[in-house]
Amino acid sequence: METLIDPVKGKSIFISRKLGNNSPFDILLKEESVKLIDEPLIKTIRVPFSHTPQTDWIFFSSKNAISYFFSQSPVLPEGVKFGVIGKASADFLFTFGKRADFTGAGVDLTAIARSFRDVLQNDSVLFPQAMDSLQTIQKHLSFTNTTFNLYTYKTVIRNDFELPYTDVLIFTSPSNVNAYYTKYRIDVRQLVIAMGSTTKYQLSEFGIKNVLTPDSFDEAGLFKVMLQAS
Repeated sequence: METLIDPVKGKSIFISRKLGNNSPFDILLKEESVKLIDEPLIKTIRVPFSHTPQTDWIFFSSKNAISYFFSQSPVLPEGVKFGVIGKASADFLFTFGKRADFTGAGVDLTAIARSFRDVLQNDSVLFPQAMDSLQTIQKHLSFTNTTFNLYTYKTVIRNDFELPYTDVLIFTSPSNVNAYYTKYRIDVRQLVIAMGSTTKYQLSEFGIKNVLTPDSFDEAGLFKVMLQAS
């Protein structure tokens, strides 16, 4: 009888993050014929801040931005609204007792930025972010918007990892792509999946063009596109 995971039976898979609880990838851990490696190739370090600019909106491009921001007990503007990159971030934001007033759809950051710009109108917005952020959302806002970048964490590439060859490579951020290329190169035989347009672009910088992206910024989207392509 055919099962959900038949397309990846007998294959090895690498994903550049530690999988969360109740991940759709968990089903593969019970399948002896599938080798799954879930390992981040980067680490994040908190960057302390003492002042929170008072803005109309606060926009988060990642779960890390949310976590490192709220871990420092920021003083929030009264009536501030929250924007997030996607549903997974909206769900994570809710664990801090906050609801997202804007949630991006899909994985094209340029399209998400334009949608947010329409909602933002002439309001001001704060971006808690990594020190190496590409600032894709900010670049597509209107000149009438006042924006503030608040560095809450930095990304550091690890050098203590060793990875075997795998049939499938799933990259969850541009930084993980850069980290991978400090030690390895991608083979044309490998299926390559990128979580979002910026990660796909980073792969193109290394000459990798045949890259798939999911429909959403979450593990369910990654799992779905992997099965469809395998």
